[in-house]
Amino acid sequence: GTKHIEPQLEKSKDAPLEIQILSSSASLDEDLIQLLVDHAHRWSTVVFYAYFEQFVARLGPSPLVLDTLEIRFTTISHDCKLFSLIRSSLRRLSLNTVSIPQTFDPTLGLEELYLYDVSELLEDGTIGGDLSVSKFYQFLRANPNLRILQHEGGSYPAANDRGLQTVNLPKLKDVTIFSSQILHLFRAEQCIQVSFTVHTVSEKPPPSAWTTFVHALKRVERFLIHVGDGSLSVTAVAGPCTVDLFLDNIDAEDGDSGILAYSLLEDILDEAERDTPILAGVELSLRAPNLSRGNFDVNLEVLKLIQTPVLDPSSGQTRWRIPNLDTISMFDQGLSYHRLQAFVQARSNHCCTQPASPITGIFTRSMPFFDHQENVLDKVMAYTTSDDDVYIKGGR
Repeated sequence: GTKHIEPQLEKSKDAPLEIQILSSSASLDEDLIQLLVDHAHRWSTVVFYAYFEQFVARLGPSPLVLDTLEIRFTTISHDCKLFSLIRSSLRRLSLNTVSIPQTFDPTLGLEELYLYDVSELLEDGTIGGDLSVSKFYQFLRANPNLRILQHEGGSYPAANDRGLQTVNLPKLKDVTIFSSQILHLFRAEQCIQVSFTVHTVSEKPPPSAWTTFVHALKRVERFLIHVGDGSLSVTAVAGPCTVDLFLDNIDAEDGDSGILAYSLLEDILDEAERDTPILAGVELSLRAPNLSRGNFDVNLEVLKLIQTPVLDPSSGQTRWRIPNLDTISMFDQGLSYHRLQAFVQARSNHCCTQPASPITGIFTRSMPFFDHQENVLDKVMAYTTSDDDVYIKGGR
């Protein structure tokens, strides 16, 4: 109650206050709410798990110096006055399971923005679905000095989203995104922590969606490309940047997940190697031989993609894709020795100006822990066409 808190507030005088309003089965004393509001000029950090509307309703017209605001489990009304009072001071905003009005003005001068399961309050008072692409775009445009950006939740597109120009975020260092619909809306070449996790991919994002990701990827020392059963991941395994791309439940409209997974990887590599080669060490992990429901062998097509030289725009000469690929691993029944041998031999061909690193290992992997098993590189290279065609068989 107030009798315990008021002496502490008086004793601390004008020191900044950090306040957490947690949910409770018991109602919060109105006198206590008013007491804390009377000291609103001292608020520096406030976390609302409950009673958001009660606190805001008691605020006066004076601007606040609030630096950090976290709001959970509530709806922000159309006439909420809080943000007009903190527009010049707020630097960190976190909204978690919150509905915001479509008229919400995100011009806040933010440096950190965290959006978790944010929805929109429609004009008729009903709560819509996920945060719209256009509203997320407004957040980006209105806060160009963002250093940290996290959006965990969906974003639904609309007809008026077409033609939105990419927003440059030159100070962004850390980004986490869970929606493929918004990857193309921003560009951040200085990011050192990038995490894109998309749980349903039914169509390709535009090539510009990968710009932020590949700029960080090209600064890592080593990464893993994993083509799975309806999934694609690219993950840094040696710094200095933290890079993680995970696309799950890849399911193209034509029913061929293998073709879409391959096409997504092609776009990423094209964007990454547009001007200069990727110099990081690379391991390629192939999950299964038949990701598609047709005749498209995604494992084979991925090898062909990596095997095909690209044109260097500065010199006009050809160079290898990911020239420092040195390891291939497989699960279950994979590519034939003949196909793998042809790939290794092609990479040792000196047809390009920049030689590729030699393949040092072709490994099987077995369930359930996916540990490296036998290195069959020597067997692959010893294969002759007179032998029966042999396949990689993980764990056998």
